[in-house]
Amino acid sequence: MAVSLTSRVAWLVPALLIVEACASGDRPTAPRPGPEFAISDGVHESGTPGFYFLPPMVAQPTVSGTFDADITTLNPAIAICDITNGPDNNCGGAGGTSAVIVFTTTSTPAITVDLTTPQYQVNWDTQGAGFVASHTYRVHVTAGASGARRELGFADVLLTTTPGQAKDVTTGDLIVAKNGRALPIHFRIEAGIAGSVSVSAATPSVPTGGTDLFTATVQDLHAAPLVSATVTWTVTAAPGVVASLAPTSGPTNGSGQATTLLTAGTTPGSAVVAATSAGVSATVTVTVSSGKLLYVANFLGNSITAYVAGASGNATPTATIAGGNTGLSAPVGIARDGAGNIYVANPGQESIVVYAAGASGNATPTVTIAGGNTGLNAPFGIAVDGAGNIYVANIGNNSITVYAAGASGDATPTATIAGGNTGLSAPFGIALDGAGNIYVANPGNQSIIVFAAGASGNATPTATIAGGNTGLNFPLGIALDGAGNIYVANERGNVGAGSITVYAAGASGNAPPTATIAGGNTELNNPASITF
Repeated sequence: MAVSLTSRVAWLVPALLIVEACASGDRPTAPRPGPEFAISDGVHESGTPGFYFLPPMVAQPTVSGTFDADITTLNPAIAICDITNGPDNNCGGAGGTSAVIVFTTTSTPAITVDLTTPQYQVNWDTQGAGFVASHTYRVHVTAGASGARRELGFADVLLTTTPGQAKDVTTGDLIVAKNGRALPIHFRIEAGIAGSVSVSAATPSVPTGGTDLFTATVQDLHAAPLVSATVTWTVTAAPGVVASLAPTSGPTNGSGQATTLLTAGTTPGSAVVAATSAGVSATVTVTVSSGKLLYVANFLGNSITAYVAGASGNATPTATIAGGNTGLSAPVGIARDGAGNIYVANPGQESIVVYAAGASGNATPTVTIAGGNTGLNAPFGIAVDGAGNIYVANIGNNSITVYAAGASGDATPTATIAGGNTGLSAPFGIALDGAGNIYVANPGNQSIIVFAAGASGNATPTATIAGGNTGLNFPLGIALDGAGNIYVANERGNVGAGSITVYAAGASGNAPPTATIAGGNTELNNPASITF
């Protein structure tokens, strides 16, 4: 439409406002001097869904969401910066470009809410102090509670020397600006707009070939969890540092969270993982290190701590599992399967708890094995075979219980080794060799006993290491290397506070160690566990 001016306003200083709402595909490809006119909202430039500029700045958009009328919480603000000589930077924000004017809910004039339209609104006096005809200005709209505040969109406005008109360059339509110099800024904010995204890694460091779990939390403009918001995941890293990141997108759950799992490649380095939702994003950086992680069960601390291989001195854990959700209670034995899941023997509550690969913090177990059918009785040692079967050494009833891969709840063992023939006496540590043979450290009778793969019931050991030549002294921990050599952590010892004794593969009877680590320089102090 075109409206002629009246003589009543002809004396005013002339100003023409041109607002160009062009789609990105409509822009010229060749560079041009000066600013690039644009509008960014829910229907222009793939802007923020649920935020819309309204007439007279643009044509009436089609909307379908619920208007958010909570002006107190949203606390909208409009900052206007001069972009004649180039784009602004954080207009009106700390360290950014200074705004010519900022409208708020307490400024004069103030941003108000009109529930009949409905819309937020304020009148911009384009002839106010600081505004210059022929200059281009960018109108920025921000809103949101503390911690979830963001820019929702912007519009570029050119002031010209023709009084009282605003022109939509897309259509060529003219409108009359109020009394020849005020431009009404009207906009709509709908419920469910993403206000903030935060992202965290389960552990800040992951070994090559290992996995790390990332969690994104999306909040709306009220700083409340935003459910069913789409989160897109991307990763930036040098070649070989990351093998995969999956899923690459997905919706948030009832807590406003979405997760993805990074699998590290074979090359050490750093990776930046980004989570984006509705134009808001956050990143976290993790280190991919060579070697493996060292996991420790802390009996008195009710925690699991993980350290990068090669850590020394006053090293900070890369991950700590602790808190009321973990179910940890005097944890002793610890093991991992091929997928990196963490298995813990919990004598404090007669249970086995399992955590997802990369778990950290107050993590809830993915699996808990506990109950009268399990046969668990002061479970101290734990091992997992290549098929995921779980082996547990129970001190309380001198038994070894075995559970199928994926067992959970009040699960019945698939096998139980117990009885007078077994030689079990306060079994503490347990380990498996590549053939599935079961090795048990027995502090109750100062021995190491071995059972054949698949043993069950009142089984007789296939080998027993015991006697004065062995150097065994309250053996608690046991592990095997790739060649089948047997390593034992002895809590007590004649020299120093304990020892490590090593036996050849297949050793039996009163066999002397092939190596012994003991003495004041070792810094051993009642060792209770050992692993590779």
